[in-house]
Amino acid sequence: MLSRILTAFVAAFLVLVPLTAEAARVSPMIVDLEPAGRNSIARVELTNDSTRNIPYEVQMMRGDISPDGELSLTPADDQFMVFPAQAIVESRSQQVFRIQYVGEQAMAASQIYYMSIRQVPVEMPDQATQVQVVINYNVLVNVVPDGTQPLPVVSSVALSERTTEVDPDAPQDSPASKPRTLKGIAVDVGNDGNRFFLAGTSDWLIRATTTTGEPFEKSFTGEQISKIIGVGVVAPGKHRRFFVPVDKDLAKGSVSVELKL
Repeated sequence: MLSRILTAFVAAFLVLVPLTAEAARVSPMIVDLEPAGRNSIARVELTNDSTRNIPYEVQMMRGDISPDGELSLTPADDQFMVFPAQAIVESRSQQVFRIQYVGEQAMAASQIYYMSIRQVPVEMPDQATQVQVVINYNVLVNVVPDGTQPLPVVSSVALSERTTEVDPDAPQDSPASKPRTLKGIAVDVGNDGNRFFLAGTSDWLIRATTTTGEPFEKSFTGEQISKIIGVGVVAPGKHRRFFVPVDKDLAKGSVSVELKL
């Protein structure tokens, strides 16, 4: 039997053989811990909705997010206790993973980690050629010392454009089958505080003047902006760049953005 394994982010449409994937749900996807005490412990539940037992393993990682949202992970197992570190989750059942922060307690600012829950590849039944999609889940784990506060700062706002990606599965004549240029604004958001914040759950207010001289104002709730920029984690002392589409032609230098946590 020929069996190949792909991670979940690989473009499955490139594989011209049957594809097998396993369904699972993880909750919560964001966890806040304290450096010590009873609140240094959290529980994360994985639900296996598939029809077979699936093995998983857990590794704790230190996370670093670039201004453009690229996530770099480095092992940080020495900072946590995890139980169980490996588990076979039976079909139609749940598994609770318990994590506890055991690293440095004297922290000046919050730190970002990820709980990486990885599906372990297994031998497939001896059938036709198959591709096994191995799905990984990254749970955001923030270790937050008492008394810390975020301080969002909008460093710059500029007019910008983005080209949309083409959906390879879209019908040939559909809008998604062709790239489109979106007009909008590029917003640089920094964090001068000592606690992380989520730009994607904050309320945004954009004010500007159009090229015809009319006032422009558009607000987004956290739920609305998260569909555009994602969660938008901004760590202490870091900054992120976000693109927000705008359906009006705005005058250069007239745009301002406010964030309300």
